[in-house]
Parts: sequence; C-alpha cells; structure tokens
Amino acid sequence: MHVDDDGTRRVERELDRIFASLGHGMYVVDTERRILLWNRAAESILGWSEEEALGRSCREFIGHTDDNGRQLCDEDCPLVASMGESHSIFAGTVWGQSRDGVKIPVNVSCAPLFDGDGKLVGAVEVFSDMTHEKELESFKNSMVSVVAHELRTPLTSMKGYLELVIDGEVGGVTGQQREFLGIVESNVVRLEELVNDLLDLGRLESGRVVVHWEPMDLETMLGETLDTLRPMAVERGLRLDFEVSETPPVQGDRQLFARVLSNLVSNAVKYTVEGGITIRLGRDGDRASIEVEDTGVGIPEDELGLVLEKFFRASTAAGTGSTGSGLGLSITGEIVEKHDGELRLQSTVGKGSRFTVLLPSAKDATIL
Repeated sequence: MHVDDDGTRRVERELDRIFASLGHGMYVVDTERRILLWNRAAESILGWSEEEALGRSCREFIGHTDDNGRQLCDEDCPLVASMGESHSIFAGTVWGQSRDGVKIPVNVSCAPLFDGDGKLVGAVEVFSDMTHEKELESFKNSMVSVVAHELRTPLTSMKGYLELVIDGEVGGVTGQQREFLGIVESNVVRLEELVNDLLDLGRLESGRVVVHWEPMDLETMLGETLDTLRPMAVERGLRLDFEVSETPPVQGDRQLFARVLSNLVSNAVKYTVEGGITIRLGRDGDRASIEVEDTGVGIPEDELGLVLEKFFRASTAAGTGSTGSGLGLSITGEIVEKHDGELRLQSTVGKGSRFTVLLPSAKDATIL
C-alpha cells in the first residue's frame, strides 16, 4: 500500500497530538538515553519543560531511585533493561525528582523502539504520579497502626484474666467450661498474633525497622527453626528434611531473618496434609540459597502474583484446616527486600510449593 507524503505528515501530526495529550507522563529516548520527545504530562508531573528536557540525558535530571534511595539510572535502569532485553519492562513504583528537587513516587513502564528494519533506535518510558495513592496508603497504615495499638492492651488483659479462670484461681471450673474457655483463649491468642503482625508489617513498610547487620550462620539458624517446628510437623505426620551444601557467607539481622525462616517453614507445615517438607541450604551463583519445598496443596497459577499481598490466603488453603493472619508472607517479603535479597515461588496445585530466598554474599551486602 502506498501512502503519499501528505498522508504521512497527517499521520505524524496525529501521533504528535496523541502523544502530547496523553494523561500519563511519557518521553522517548535514543539508545544513548538522550530525550527526543517529552509530553505535557511529563512537564506537569516533573516540572521540566519540553525545551529544557530535549537533548538531555534522562539520567541527568529525572534520577529514578528505589525506596531505599538507591540510584536506578546506573545498573538497574528500566529503559536500558527494555532495550537490552527487547521487551517491555514494568518497573513498578519508583521515585523521580522534580525540577524543584522534590522526590515524587511514579509508576514506571518502559518499552524498546525499533525502526522499520527492526533496528533498535531507543525506548519509551510511561509514568504516572502516585503521590495521591502513596498518601492514601500512608493514611491507611496509620489508621491500622492506631487500631492495632488500641487493641493490644485489652487483649493482653483478656488473656491474663482467662488464664486465671482456666487455672481455677477464682473458683472451680467444670470440664465443659474449661473447654469453652480454651476456645475463647485460642481466639484471643489469634487476635493477639494478628495485632502483632499488623504492627510489625507497619514498621517494616514505613522504614522504621533498622537492619542490624552482622554475620549470619544460616545452617545454625535453620537448625534452630526446625527444632522449634518439628513437633508441629510430627503431630501432623509430616517428614521434615534438611539438606546442606556449601554456602557463601552472608550478613543480615539475625532476629529479623529468623522470622523469614520461621514463616516459610511453618507455612509449609500448615498447608501440607501429607508427605513432608524439604529445606535446602546452598548457593546459587554468588548468592546463598534457601529453599523450602513442600508436598502441600499448592497455589493456583493465577494467584501466584498475590502471595505477598496483605491478608491473602490461597483458595486451596481452605481444605487444610489451617488458620493464619495472611500477613506472614507480606512480612517475609519486606524482610527479604531489606536484606537486598530475592524471594521466588514455584507452585503446582495438588503437588506443592517451593519458596526460594536468595541472599547476596557478605562482600556484596549493602550495609546501612
């Protein structure tokens, strides 16, 4: 099909009009990351005019960083990644810098651009201002924290008085009364655990938790975790195996990371009806690797992306009779992230799940 020059110019003008009027910030760079196009929404969000942006390297003034302030424009630039891997990259929410130096949360997606011959000519970034969403999230977290704090004191009081009654400190208790009081006590304990999990997660998300870096002996820590949880596995008739191979030295917060190990192993025990759990400690390249693999109910493929969401419980969990706050894996993910680690999940319904935690070796750890 032949398109005349007038038709080509009309198409170009229409594309320019669409580009300029998009509600999301958008800019196009060449392979050297020099800005070729810059739309009005980008100007509105970041404050830089088209005249100021064109021809400059995006690295010079946008300066994407992660939540820890780590610069993404060098090793982890999503634009570079999209050009290198020849496909779209969703970077999630990162931080951009406005013209007046204010850090702005932006949701970022990038894609490579090719000419008519299939040659890479640059990339496009689309971003949206997440300030309002961040403010709502902060308000919600504050409210949850206030409610959780207010619940903690009466729950502690209820638990104490229940123990006095169950122990017969205030008079005789019949067998049936003891049974009913035991049910009440177990539910108070569940509420207490939920409150503590909410407060812990709030501290992690808000950055109020400081990682106290020190050498971690993962073999010893896993051994202690298994000693604690083995009675629970035995009670359910489950096998609990521990395989150890050569592991690079790692650093981290032992108290925090013990929570990761406990959450992963206890989850595996709770959601495995028969068979067992295998824990493997070793290495994956330069990183330490911890695998927790079970023969449990598994997680449907369309739910795998939700496992780190607050209060998420897989649809397959109902048949196990196990309960939980649905916050354990959210807490686990936050702690792993604070250790510069990576959390992976593979799962098949009816066959089981495998969680893998990868930690950088001590020489590569980011000491804060």
